[in-house]
Amino acid sequence: MTLRLADTRRAAGFRGGRSAIVALATIAIFAVIALAALGIAGRRTADQRLAAQVAADAVGTAQAAFDRDRQLLRRMIDAKTAGSSDDGALPALPPGLRAVLLLDPAGAPLASAATGLDPGRLAELGTAVARAVAFHPGIAPLIVTDIGTADTKLVAMAQPWVGADGFSGGIAVVAFARDGIAPLERLSSGHAEIVTADGAPLFGTDAEVAAPGDRLEAIAGVPLMLRYRPPVTDPAGALRGVVPFVLIAIVPIGAALGLAILLDKWVRAARREIERRASVERKLRDKLKTTAAAAERADEITRTKSRFLAEVTHELRTPLNAILGFSETIRQQMFGPLGNARYLEYAGLINDAGSHLLSLINDLLDNARIEAGKVEIAPMRVSAAALARSALDLVELLAEQRKVTLTATGLGTCPDLNVDPRAIKQVLVNLLSNAIKYTPSGGRVELRCTARPEGGVAIEVADTGTGMTAGEVLHAFEPFGQAGVDQTRRQPGTGLGLSLARSLVRLHGGDLSLASRLDAGTTATVTLPSSAAFAAPGAAAPAAKEAKEKAAPRAA
Repeated sequence: MTLRLADTRRAAGFRGGRSAIVALATIAIFAVIALAALGIAGRRTADQRLAAQVAADAVGTAQAAFDRDRQLLRRMIDAKTAGSSDDGALPALPPGLRAVLLLDPAGAPLASAATGLDPGRLAELGTAVARAVAFHPGIAPLIVTDIGTADTKLVAMAQPWVGADGFSGGIAVVAFARDGIAPLERLSSGHAEIVTADGAPLFGTDAEVAAPGDRLEAIAGVPLMLRYRPPVTDPAGALRGVVPFVLIAIVPIGAALGLAILLDKWVRAARREIERRASVERKLRDKLKTTAAAAERADEITRTKSRFLAEVTHELRTPLNAILGFSETIRQQMFGPLGNARYLEYAGLINDAGSHLLSLINDLLDNARIEAGKVEIAPMRVSAAALARSALDLVELLAEQRKVTLTATGLGTCPDLNVDPRAIKQVLVNLLSNAIKYTPSGGRVELRCTARPEGGVAIEVADTGTGMTAGEVLHAFEPFGQAGVDQTRRQPGTGLGLSLARSLVRLHGGDLSLASRLDAGTTATVTLPSSAAFAAPGAAAPAAKEAKEKAAPRAA
């Protein structure tokens, strides 16, 4: 019995020891399995990062090819609009391109350069591009895919341009085959191809059907995307990576120690990563504070400048008004005749110079108020015809002095406006004054008012003056924008008139635009939304009134 008890205890001890070993081995095995899972997940994450990097490189390669083609289109258009000859061939083609063409709006070639394409194929290419541009107006650049030759598939990038007269000037075309973006075929891993918005291959190849793992990346500047399929991961390779961990599980203690070491390394790496991120975060926070402080200083400088201009111009107006009043009193000889006629002449010069200086100061003050956001409008119903005639009356004397003819059309049929009359009158006076100042003697300035079909009103001031270049039109709306005008065509003023006018129009929800050609005149267009106009008046009486206005134009 004693032996049996001893045996039972030994057996129990053995079973307990074996259970502990099994438990330790089980813990080690699960730990190794967990590590294997982490390894597989890490490998999968690395593969995903690699796929993202390869896709980004492929997009960059395609982007560079399309950017080159877009720049070539822009250079051809710039050369054409700058007055280059329509005859002759274009320069040699860059590598990877099959043809570059300049077409008229109907698709007929004006100039071309091609490799491996005869004139007949070039004419067919031009016809296909013109048809695609007609079916997709307003899309630039336009990708045309339904073209090709007997032996290769071509894709064209087309860019219509507008001539100097404001009408369609033609189409610039760059045609390329698949070898035009050949670097995509030399990817280190995976498969990439250019596809259209609906997923069709750009070159019409028999590509594989899109799979769930495919990546789609947009290509900036063109309506195309890059589809990238990462290489297929070998499951057997992933499993082979787990085998060493399983073998280590045979020795539970060793596995436990290995797990402890790995966990310690992981904790250390995690701590280093946390410290690195904290350091980056601190640096970013410091940069953000510095940037915010710089922006605050810039805003304070702008506010200080606006306050300074407002205060200085306000203080200058008081003595100027006294100068104007006294000079006008002397010029009118209210207290008796002057002893010398030259005094009368000098009083007039003082009054004219003071009036001009007061106008400049008022412009500076209005600009400062607009920058400070202190300008408010008070819309009310007002007759468009009365408002226009009031503005015309203010500039009529200037037109007479410069021998410029003033006319007005469409006032009888123009609907009443829901605007701030003072602000819109200031806009019209600025536009009319500019038109008169830049129109030579014998020229013509016309004010046109029309109701827009979609609602609202369009008011145009057109002149036959010196006009502007495209660069000067872009510069005209900047404050003090007259600095960009040729010195031979500068006129007195601060250059704030157009900037102030557009700001006042935009306060009404509208906009102000310019269309101009050098030595051919300028047209300024004020567009007001439907909220700034009432229903159009009747047709009979306004028509008679407009006919009367056309029959007797205002003449200077």
